[in-house]
Amino acid sequence: MSRGEVLQWLSGNGWRPDRGMEEKAREFISEVVAESEEEGFPVVSFDVAERFIISYGFLELVHPSDPASKLITNPTGGYDGDFSEIAELSQELGERLFRVGYDLPDGAILIVSEGGGFYCIHHTGAYHLGSDEFEFFDNWVRGNLQSV
Repeated sequence: MSRGEVLQWLSGNGWRPDRGMEEKAREFISEVVAESEEEGFPVVSFDVAERFIISYGFLELVHPSDPASKLITNPTGGYDGDFSEIAELSQELGERLFRVGYDLPDGAILIVSEGGGFYCIHHTGAYHLGSDEFEFFDNWVRGNLQSV
């Protein structure tokens, strides 16, 4: 999908550039940080993650050709043990990572790196989904996952 098509898809799923989600985003980011500390694998928020969550967080993005497939941009949606897997991938990549959502029905964890790259951790492995949010959204829709 082109950048324009991605923006159209996002808009069709409730996104707009002036959503004003700062307060809710900071609240949920704090919740993720606290949860990671409880699991023993603390994460730290960073600008790229915060900007993504403020702009795109709290959406249920329905796949254009498969209504059962959804990308949920809620950083608090995850599973027990997520932070262990995130810490492992973070060490492998040499970058800080932050959970920004998950997808359904697969339940893959969606992550952004401090450098702006997007990844997912799926039960089949870890995958790179793009170098920015537009590549991330496009690759998720197309199912274009590159193994890490």
